[in-house]
Amino acid sequence: MPSVENKDKIETISAILKEKPNFVVTTYSGLDVEKLTKLRGQIRQANGTMKVLKNTLFHLALSQSEAHKEAADGLKDVLKGPCAVIFVTDDVPTVAKIVVNEGKTEDKLALKGGYFEGRFLPKSEVQAIADLPSRGELLAIIGRGLNTPATKIATGINQIMAALARGIKAVAEKNS
Repeated sequence: MPSVENKDKIETISAILKEKPNFVVTTYSGLDVEKLTKLRGQIRQANGTMKVLKNTLFHLALSQSEAHKEAADGLKDVLKGPCAVIFVTDDVPTVAKIVVNEGKTEDKLALKGGYFEGRFLPKSEVQAIADLPSRGELLAIIGRGLNTPATKIATGINQIMAALARGIKAVAEKNS
């Protein structure tokens, strides 16, 4: 039976899960304060929230959440040792990419697993998600794709208008 203090912590975790239902679990043990602060700042810019939680309390919060009950079983093996949980609304690729990129230079930071769109993800799948383009990158790709035909149409219209103007000018010069 959890104490009153732990019940409050579980309720806080549950509230975060309702607001930001997707998450990535990482190791962080051994990171100094400066590096951890820098990491948290990058995650905050990606609309994520990094929390260091007790594994048992996090597991209890997952078990009590209707949406996350299935994830609780899959994460049981992941939630061992010191873990940090990065909560995110929907842009998991960006957050996973931040962890992977920082993990390349910092051995003490590594992916352990995650939860996205209603299912538990092992480390390999979170890594695959990190390799995907972020939402911003995808929107830029789509925007360039949509903009290209419009640019070509505008250029074509400008060329037609320029040719028409040259034709009118030639006729005017011929008649004068």
